[in-house]
Amino acid sequence: TRLPDNPPSDDMRRIRVRIETLSDLIFGLALSIGSIALVQHIPQAPADLYSDVVEFGFSFLIIVGVWLGYTRIVSVLPAESSGTIFLNLALLFCVALEPFLYYVLFQATVPAFVDFASAAYALDTGAMMGLLSGMMYLVVRQEGHAEVQKLDARSLRTFKVSMVAQGICAALFLVSASDFFWIPVPGVSYLRFLLWYVALGVFFTTRAFVRRGAEKK
Repeated sequence: TRLPDNPPSDDMRRIRVRIETLSDLIFGLALSIGSIALVQHIPQAPADLYSDVVEFGFSFLIIVGVWLGYTRIVSVLPAESSGTIFLNLALLFCVALEPFLYYVLFQATVPAFVDFASAAYALDTGAMMGLLSGMMYLVVRQEGHAEVQKLDARSLRTFKVSMVAQGICAALFLVSASDFFWIPVPGVSYLRFLLWYVALGVFFTTRAFVRRGAEKK
């Protein structure tokens, strides 16, 4: 999608502001819903409390990680083009759905339904990261356009690295939804969950690399 050469109109600027406001609201609500889910499940033992905090922490890291990548993208990429608006709305839908699917997953007790719920969560999270990678691709593809903030070589390189890393994370989550990965693994529960931990590690390792590169500028 190529951005128009003319400056955006006042209507398009208003659309950008509204999308950014909606984005902040949805990310905030996603985190709040996760906290409310914790309140509804009062632990009765120290082990339960530890488990609840760890489970919430995983969802928290996913949402915050996506938000960090998203804010970096919208700081340089105009939100007015049709392609960007579509990716924005699709990403926000997945973000809004994430806490619900995560809550359902960890409230499920029937093994067959845990399998189904975890696969649904993997697809949603994989879609989030895939859409984030797609938005980064737009930044890389349209870099140098008059309406895209000019990036130096190092910043452009970190965007490319992040784009690839997000694509890898998305692939890990999406692939993990396959029944092939619903097999027990000692110390982890299931292989599907192990792939999630690997994806989260790649996500934040890349994030640390990008931040280090930015600090050296």
